[in-house]
Amino acid sequence: MELRNCPDCGKVFTFISRNLCPACIEKEEASFNKVEEYLEENTGATISEISRATGVAEEKIIFFLRAGRLVPIGGKHLLECESCGKPISSGRFCAGCQAVLSSSLREAGASRPPAEEEAPLIRRPEPGLRQKGKMYTADRYRKTRR
Repeated sequence: MELRNCPDCGKVFTFISRNLCPACIEKEEASFNKVEEYLEENTGATISEISRATGVAEEKIIFFLRAGRLVPIGGKHLLECESCGKPISSGRFCAGCQAVLSSSLREAGASRPPAEEEAPLIRRPEPGLRQKGKMYTADRYRKTRR
Protein backbone atom coordinates (compact mmCIF):
# COMPACT_ATOMS: atom_id res chain seq x y z
CA MET A 1 0.00 0.00 0.00
CA GLU A 2 1.13 3.48 -0.80
CA LEU A 3 -0.24 6.65 0.73
CA ARG A 4 -0.48 9.76 -1.45
CA ASN A 5 -2.01 13.19 -1.39
CA CYS A 6 -4.82 13.77 -3.87
CA PRO A 7 -3.65 16.38 -6.43
CA ASP A 8 -7.18 17.86 -6.59
CA CYS A 9 -8.26 18.19 -2.94
CA GLY A 10 -5.06 17.42 -0.99
CA LYS A 11 -6.54 14.61 1.12
CA VAL A 12 -4.39 11.58 1.96
CA PHE A 13 -5.58 8.36 0.32
CA THR A 14 -4.36 4.85 -0.41
CA PHE A 15 -3.12 4.70 -3.99
CA ILE A 16 -4.47 1.72 -5.90
CA SER A 17 -4.59 2.53 -9.59
CA ARG A 18 -5.48 6.20 -10.05
CA ASN A 19 -3.82 9.24 -8.57
CA LEU A 20 -7.06 10.63 -7.15
CA CYS A 21 -8.88 10.02 -3.88
CA PRO A 22 -12.21 8.14 -4.09
CA ALA A 23 -14.25 11.35 -3.60
CA CYS A 24 -12.46 13.11 -6.48
CA ILE A 25 -12.84 10.03 -8.69
CA GLU A 26 -16.61 10.21 -8.09
CA LYS A 27 -16.63 13.93 -8.96
CA GLU A 28 -14.61 13.23 -12.12
CA GLU A 29 -16.99 10.45 -13.16
CA ALA A 30 -19.98 12.75 -12.60
CA SER A 31 -18.30 15.40 -14.77
CA PHE A 32 -17.56 12.82 -17.44
CA ASN A 33 -21.19 11.67 -17.46
CA LYS A 34 -22.41 15.29 -17.81
CA VAL A 35 -20.11 15.89 -20.77
CA GLU A 36 -20.99 12.58 -22.39
CA GLU A 37 -24.74 13.24 -22.09
CA TYR A 38 -24.35 16.76 -23.47
CA LEU A 39 -22.35 15.50 -26.45
CA GLU A 40 -25.00 12.88 -27.24
CA GLU A 41 -27.60 15.63 -27.52
CA ASN A 42 -25.35 18.29 -29.12
CA THR A 43 -23.03 16.48 -31.53
CA GLY A 44 -21.45 19.57 -33.09
CA ALA A 45 -20.54 21.38 -29.87
CA THR A 46 -17.09 22.87 -29.31
CA ILE A 47 -15.07 22.42 -26.13
CA SER A 48 -15.96 25.91 -24.86
CA GLU A 49 -19.68 25.31 -25.54
CA ILE A 50 -19.53 21.99 -23.70
CA SER A 51 -17.75 23.66 -20.78
CA ARG A 52 -20.28 26.51 -20.52
CA ALA A 53 -23.28 24.16 -20.72
CA THR A 54 -22.03 21.51 -18.27
CA GLY A 55 -19.90 23.56 -15.88
CA VAL A 56 -16.95 21.21 -16.46
CA ALA A 57 -13.58 22.92 -16.98
CA GLU A 58 -12.19 22.91 -20.52
CA GLU A 59 -8.96 21.29 -19.26
CA LYS A 60 -10.96 18.35 -17.87
CA ILE A 61 -12.85 17.93 -21.18
CA ILE A 62 -9.54 17.94 -23.05
CA PHE A 63 -8.22 15.36 -20.55
CA PHE A 64 -11.20 13.07 -21.32
CA LEU A 65 -10.62 13.48 -25.06
CA ARG A 66 -6.87 12.89 -24.90
CA ALA A 67 -7.36 9.81 -22.70
CA GLY A 68 -9.67 8.39 -25.35
CA ARG A 69 -12.57 8.08 -22.90
CA LEU A 70 -14.63 10.62 -24.81
CA VAL A 71 -15.01 10.50 -28.57
CA PRO A 72 -17.18 13.14 -30.26
CA ILE A 73 -20.04 11.76 -32.34
CA GLY A 74 -20.26 12.80 -35.98
CA GLY A 75 -16.53 12.98 -36.73
CA LYS A 76 -16.08 16.43 -35.16
CA HIS A 77 -12.39 17.14 -34.48
CA LEU A 78 -12.01 19.02 -31.20
CA LEU A 79 -8.27 18.50 -30.64
CA GLU A 80 -5.02 18.99 -32.52
CA CYS A 81 -2.21 16.45 -32.96
CA GLU A 82 0.58 17.28 -30.49
CA SER A 83 3.18 16.62 -33.17
CA CYS A 84 1.92 18.16 -36.43
CA GLY A 85 -1.17 20.16 -35.40
CA LYS A 86 -3.69 18.32 -37.62
CA PRO A 87 -7.24 18.16 -36.21
CA ILE A 88 -8.05 14.90 -34.38
CA SER A 89 -11.13 13.69 -32.51
CA SER A 90 -9.37 11.97 -29.57
CA GLY A 91 -5.97 10.91 -28.28
CA ARG A 92 -2.72 12.84 -28.61
CA PHE A 93 -1.47 12.11 -32.13
CA CYS A 94 -2.96 11.75 -35.61
CA ALA A 95 -2.73 8.40 -37.43
CA GLY A 96 0.27 9.54 -39.50
CA CYS A 97 2.29 10.69 -36.49
CA GLN A 98 1.37 7.52 -34.58
CA ALA A 99 2.75 5.44 -37.46
CA VAL A 100 6.00 7.45 -37.54
CA LEU A 101 6.42 7.16 -33.75
CA SER A 102 5.77 3.43 -33.65
CA SER A 103 8.15 2.73 -36.54
CA SER A 104 10.91 4.79 -34.93
CA LEU A 105 10.37 2.94 -31.65
CA ARG A 106 10.59 -0.40 -33.47
CA GLU A 107 13.81 0.71 -35.16
CA ALA A 108 15.28 1.88 -31.86
CA GLY A 109 14.39 -1.45 -30.25
CA ALA A 110 15.92 -3.42 -33.11
CA SER A 111 19.19 -1.49 -33.02
CA ARG A 112 19.77 -2.06 -29.28
CA PRO A 113 22.42 -4.61 -28.33
CA PRO A 114 21.27 -7.74 -26.53
CA ALA A 115 20.59 -7.32 -22.83
CA GLU A 116 23.55 -9.51 -21.85
CA GLU A 117 26.01 -7.00 -23.31
CA GLU A 118 24.35 -3.93 -21.80
CA ALA A 119 25.42 -4.01 -18.18
CA PRO A 120 28.00 -6.04 -16.32
CA LEU A 121 26.81 -8.25 -13.48
CA ILE A 122 26.51 -6.42 -10.20
CA ARG A 123 28.59 -8.09 -7.56
CA ARG A 124 28.52 -7.60 -3.85
CA PRO A 125 31.74 -6.03 -2.55
CA GLU A 126 34.20 -8.24 -0.73
CA PRO A 127 33.70 -8.25 3.09
CA GLY A 128 36.88 -6.23 3.71
CA LEU A 129 36.03 -3.65 1.01
CA ARG A 130 32.57 -2.65 2.21
CA GLN A 131 31.91 1.02 2.71
CA LYS A 132 31.34 2.27 6.23
CA GLY A 133 27.83 3.32 7.15
CA LYS A 134 26.08 0.97 4.72
CA MET A 135 24.00 -1.97 5.85
CA TYR A 136 24.04 -5.02 3.62
CA THR A 137 21.34 -7.68 3.69
CA ALA A 138 23.77 -10.41 4.64
CA ASP A 139 25.07 -8.30 7.55
CA ARG A 140 21.51 -7.63 8.73
CA TYR A 141 20.74 -11.35 8.58
CA ARG A 142 23.86 -12.26 10.55
CA LYS A 143 23.05 -9.66 13.26
CA THR A 144 19.54 -11.01 13.76
CA ARG A 145 20.79 -14.60 14.09
CA ARG A 146 23.17 -13.75 16.94
